[in-house]
Amino acid sequence: MGEIAEIYCETGRGQQVAVKCSPQKAKVDDNLAFTVGFRLDGVVRRNFHQKFWEAAYDQHDGGLRIAFKAELHKSGVRLLSKPLKEEKFVRRAVFFWTRNPEIPHRVWMTVATEFETILYPKTEEEAREMMFNVTRSFELPASSLGKGDHSLGASVSAKWGKHVFTERGEASGKSPSLKIQIA
Repeated sequence: MGEIAEIYCETGRGQQVAVKCSPQKAKVDDNLAFTVGFRLDGVVRRNFHQKFWEAAYDQHDGGLRIAFKAELHKSGVRLLSKPLKEEKFVRRAVFFWTRNPEIPHRVWMTVATEFETILYPKTEEEAREMMFNVTRSFELPASSLGKGDHSLGASVSAKWGKHVFTERGEASGKSPSLKIQIA
């Protein structure tokens, strides 16, 4: 549908997806630690606030489910090549009737993360950050890449269904190349 959504880098430096590696100069028997960070932005994020949670709850729309996918791959290789690391995960927002005296609203929400943890945000902005800001970590043995200079990148995607406050949509993004030396 006509949903406009974009994936942005958390650092806001004009990149869509940020990928970092530690160390960038490694030996063959080292392990490489990669961090991929991104944030989902657009109508789905802007409409994710308490008034729409209450409207959704009143219309028996009990929550929002977003399926994410993050891949780490060699840059410049063919489209059909297999990613070095791939992870699929889901985050769910569940709207519920609350009688908590600390929350001044009738309907509030929780976030169920991919780590089987239930998060209770205190503010709407905290809820948006819990739901739409993502940081993933990958480990890769340097020996799987081999000696030499390598160029790696990350690609991410997100999909969600139609709800009271948003249409069905999807977004994707890629990181700039990251140079790694393995001796």
